[in-house]
Amino acid sequence: MPAADQVIPVLDAFLAGDTNAASLDTWCTEKITVQLSGLTIEVLASTSTATTYVQRLFTPPSNLWSVVRPNAAATGVTATMRCLALSRAHVSAVAERVRSRGTGALRPALMHVGAPATWHQMPGGPVLLTDPDAGIAPQLIVRHPGSFTVITCDDTDATMNAARHLREIGYRRAEDDGWVCLHASAATMDGRGILVVGDSGAGKSTLALALAATAKGAFLSNDRTLITASPGAAPQAVAMPGPIRLNGGTLQALGYASAEQWDLTRPQSTMNTDWQNFRGSNKLHILPSEWHERTGTPLATTLTVDLVVFPQVIQGSQDLHLQAMHPESARELLGAQCMSPGDNIYVSDWLGIRTSSPDDLARKGSRVVDALADRPAVSLRFGTRTPYTAVTETVRAAFSSPASSR
Repeated sequence: MPAADQVIPVLDAFLAGDTNAASLDTWCTEKITVQLSGLTIEVLASTSTATTYVQRLFTPPSNLWSVVRPNAAATGVTATMRCLALSRAHVSAVAERVRSRGTGALRPALMHVGAPATWHQMPGGPVLLTDPDAGIAPQLIVRHPGSFTVITCDDTDATMNAARHLREIGYRRAEDDGWVCLHASAATMDGRGILVVGDSGAGKSTLALALAATAKGAFLSNDRTLITASPGAAPQAVAMPGPIRLNGGTLQALGYASAEQWDLTRPQSTMNTDWQNFRGSNKLHILPSEWHERTGTPLATTLTVDLVVFPQVIQGSQDLHLQAMHPESARELLGAQCMSPGDNIYVSDWLGIRTSSPDDLARKGSRVVDALADRPAVSLRFGTRTPYTAVTETVRAAFSSPASSR
């Protein structure tokens, strides 16, 4: 962690407009370069935790998010993100100085549904501060020409903020490029792509991981999947980078009862919690790269959507029922889970990255929903006590049903 007595005066001078962001580079010795939908960003951080998490979050790479190999020359760098990790007390003190010295009208923002923040204008550029009463760690994001500066706390979770902000930039640029976000997980089985769509708690993650664990399966994404569709071509999917969130009950059902002992990037206490409940709020956060390392499950970088599944998991049941869906019914359910432009978690384009209007994004969303509704679709009801081998075999059988040939 940088010595506060050295870095704070320089940081104050930067916020006051008396020096530029490069004056902070003395303390930002860790480097990694990422590419986000054609934008190349060099990340400079004061701790290796930040750059390591960026590397893990964007593994495996896709054509929307990727890390430039360390030994490869980074060409066309168009932006820089600096990340300084300081003690919580020092971050709070800097934030209070911004609140007292900022000028102009305050602009509220939502970094995600549980992270309200406010933009303040400083001579060094606009500064976003997390709201002090929000119950989250204090954080500052300074936006200035060609770069961002993130001042965050020095605990493990907070130093992941730079990676989250990079994901946000990539997400909004992808939406501009015609990609649409669905509340969905995705996997392949026998080389065919399956999009698993539904509300939270429907069984998306469980089903996608079970499908990926089959003989020729692979895991693509959890909870958020980006889709693009071209006329005359099947929809294509890539992952929104993020952790897989799983309860102990789900992991036990998948055959990983010892998962609570795994050494993960984001450790989560399983003592005196609702860990063993299938729908409990306490979950392990496992990055796809960590899941691959511990289970051997292959990871996909992209897939063609060959089948859309709408799951419903029934607590304490051994139920198993699959039914083909009419395109109009599938279209209605897909529309309800379309997150572009109205994501219910990543609520707003708080960094102002997008150039497309909400109406344009809605039209793109409708085109993708229409394309997905033309793919074979099934509803799948299964119980928490249903063997997953039976569940995956039932999905496999859907490919040979008459509905799968349309």
